[in-house]
Amino acid sequence: MEFFKNHIRKGKNSYIEKYEKAKELAEKNYSIKEIANILGISYSAAYQWIKKKKEPKKDKITLFYDFLSKNGPSPLAIIKEVFPKHSELYNSAISRGFKIKRYKLPRIFKEYSIWYYLEGQENSLKERIKIIIDKREEMKNEIAEKIFDRLRSFYEK
Repeated sequence: MEFFKNHIRKGKNSYIEKYEKAKELAEKNYSIKEIANILGISYSAAYQWIKKKKEPKKDKITLFYDFLSKNGPSPLAIIKEVFPKHSELYNSAISRGFKIKRYKLPRIFKEYSIWYYLEGQENSLKERIKIIIDKREEMKNEIAEKIFDRLRSFYEK
């Protein structure tokens, strides 16, 4: 029973964490079987990593987290292009303890009303949202001026 307890698959993330350790053990001349036993992974996984030099792929939640780490707070307009199932990823990430957060603006901002960010990116989020709000206000004023200009020309005739 102990064998099965140590070899239960815990998902791609645990593989990524163990990959570097497996390479170190291989450099120290540990056998594939020994590496698999030490790391609690399958023989097949250890074989693929060491003999075939196949690095494990990151799962989608990790890719989502990495995207936010690299790009900072991002609006739904950008996120949905890269991660179509963003809401599912967000919920799964939260349940797995990732520090991903979601901020909601009023719906008038459409695809810029929902923002994803990481804990610690709050200041960057505020700055980016301020840019959106300021730009919207600027455009509203420009549109209002154009309307008033047309109305003035109508009454000047």
